[in-house]
Amino acid sequence: MPRRKTPLREQTFRIGGLFVGLLLGLLVVLLPSLLGRGPDLPPAVVAIVIGFALVVAIGGLALGLALGRRIVGERIEAAMREPGGPWQHGSFTVTPGHLSFQRYRWQVRIPRGAPVEFDVDDLGDDTGVRPSWKQVLTINPQLHIVTVTSPQGDRELAALPTHLEELRERLSGAQVQPQS
Repeated sequence: MPRRKTPLREQTFRIGGLFVGLLLGLLVVLLPSLLGRGPDLPPAVVAIVIGFALVVAIGGLALGLALGRRIVGERIEAAMREPGGPWQHGSFTVTPGHLSFQRYRWQVRIPRGAPVEFDVDDLGDDTGVRPSWKQVLTINPQLHIVTVTSPQGDRELAALPTHLEELRERLSGAQVQPQS
């Protein structure tokens, strides 16, 4: 079953984080020169360094998004936790009425441990509830949180809105229509 593409507007936190890191790195490297405490660099060299860094960052971002989509494949990336517990990032393999959650090690798509298998009685409505800003270092604040009811116990699931729609369709057995 083909996956839908995640809209770019749902990737803004990830892309913004990459560019903030890029700007901080450039600032650390170029600040001594600009303040006159480091080697005296001509403005043309500074412009070339900044331009090169932007080209590499934009190319790396495009490549990272394409490779990330290929690595994940048919699975749906999300975070899961028992109510009030810590978030565990990973990917879901979804079949009608059943979820298999494979945790990631350090949020970098390296599988960790055996998958957690559970049947799903109900996937709560997407009311737009998001993680608090206190959790910004551990989870993307753009994710929406829903409750998953299962015989093995309730869990909270956080995913991008398009991933929640796709998850709901796959759990019900409906065909997912890919977006072009």
